[in-house]
Amino acid sequence: MLKRKKAVFACCIITALLLVSGCNFDIQKIVQSSSEKENTPLIKVKIVFTDAETLETYVKSLGINESGKVYVGGSSLNYFYDSKGNVVGSYNYQRVLYIKVLPEQDKPD
Repeated sequence: MLKRKKAVFACCIITALLLVSGCNFDIQKIVQSSSEKENTPLIKVKIVFTDAETLETYVKSLGINESGKVYVGGSSLNYFYDSKGNVVGSYNYQRVLYIKVLPEQDKPD
């Protein structure tokens, strides 16, 4: 009975390793602490959309970052933040006309 449990456990581990390695899964993203992810510097920007709306906010990158999602057909979902790094909303990158980097008047805490 004990040999059977060991064999089943070994098969489960092998299956899990095959599934993880076969999906181009980045294990370092799991191991990376949340504090390392939060230390991404924020960039103050002015986003101008195709319908002439503007938004002054903070972003973590000037393109589609790794936390953003790209959907079939080119639309995407990206997040914008307040000066403290809290997510306050999202925008569709397909609607962005351009992004202008603004000088930082007062640094976020």
